[in-house]
Amino acid sequence: MTNPLFSTNRVKLGVMAFNCSGGSTVTTVPEAWPMTWADNVALAQMADRAGFEALLPVGRWKGYGGDSNFNNRTFETLTWAAGLGAVTENIALLSTVHVPLMHPVAVAKQAATIDHITNGRFVLNIVCGWFKNEFEMFGAEWRDHDRRYDYAAEWLALARKLWTEEAEFDWDGEFFQGKGLWSQPKPIQSGGPAIMNAGSSPVGQRFSAENCDMNFVMLRQKDEASDVAQINGLKAMAIENGRSSQCWIHVYVVCRETEAEALAALNRYVVEYGDDVAVNNMLSIFGMESETLEPAVMEAFKFHFKAGHGGYPLVGTPEQIVEQIERLSAMGVDGLLLSWVDYLGECQEWIDRVLPLMEAAGQRAPRE
Repeated sequence: MTNPLFSTNRVKLGVMAFNCSGGSTVTTVPEAWPMTWADNVALAQMADRAGFEALLPVGRWKGYGGDSNFNNRTFETLTWAAGLGAVTENIALLSTVHVPLMHPVAVAKQAATIDHITNGRFVLNIVCGWFKNEFEMFGAEWRDHDRRYDYAAEWLALARKLWTEEAEFDWDGEFFQGKGLWSQPKPIQSGGPAIMNAGSSPVGQRFSAENCDMNFVMLRQKDEASDVAQINGLKAMAIENGRSSQCWIHVYVVCRETEAEALAALNRYVVEYGDDVAVNNMLSIFGMESETLEPAVMEAFKFHFKAGHGGYPLVGTPEQIVEQIERLSAMGVDGLLLSWVDYLGECQEWIDRVLPLMEAAGQRAPRE
């Protein structure tokens, strides 16, 4: 089968971050996502039945403090994907792996196992690392920003050889050495699972273009022209390297009967209940280590981080949201990774009210 991530829908859909307490909203609002396994299963099956393409977990080992201690409770992403893969039928399951914290020989075997559980629906989202507090938990080496990508390139090359090489082999690289390396069974997907990466710095973008099948883009949101230039640049680099040119973005969704109600709901959980301590902790680390956002835009992004971990806002009525999606599609966005405050209730509302409008607009094929 073809991995669902490569469906022919013009606008692909996924759900992200529901393996973490709080999901993507840095808020103390009472209805913030509590994160239980039962709710994870219910949401995964809901999205699967609706024809969504992907489920993306956040790889997190420690919370961000503040009253919410945002993301302090999280399910580990490889076991999470295996569990949800066994109770879904069609949707792609991703795992987010911090490559400096996990050995490629082990992850290659784990990824192949999940690919068999899901019959070829697995995708690996590799992260080079930016949350230093988590590295200190592992006693792992903390490399300079650009060196993390050198490490990740060798990590991925070794994993891919394990997914494809039938005979034992030795490896003597800069970061990894091993004798008699071997892994069976091979993944269902020829050549190994599809690879996603969110590299946004110049070095990260180059790594993604050279090594990965899709880029998880954080749009700077300065203006539409700069966002278009950012996406076009990523796609051009990928095509130059002979790779897929898919670009996915995270969107936080507030959909209500009227625009005024949607804006009021957004203001409530961001301004009235937003956890400023947690978001300040997050941005102080994120800005220093990821090189994704320039210092000049960090302050403006505090709102977006409280609202949805720096995602792109889809706020308004169902009709307004579909109009906004059309603009994103015209900008070159291939897929949307959705998050809400109330995942179960608001995802069902999306399925009931937004999805039919997307189909009517030709953004997605009608569900069978």
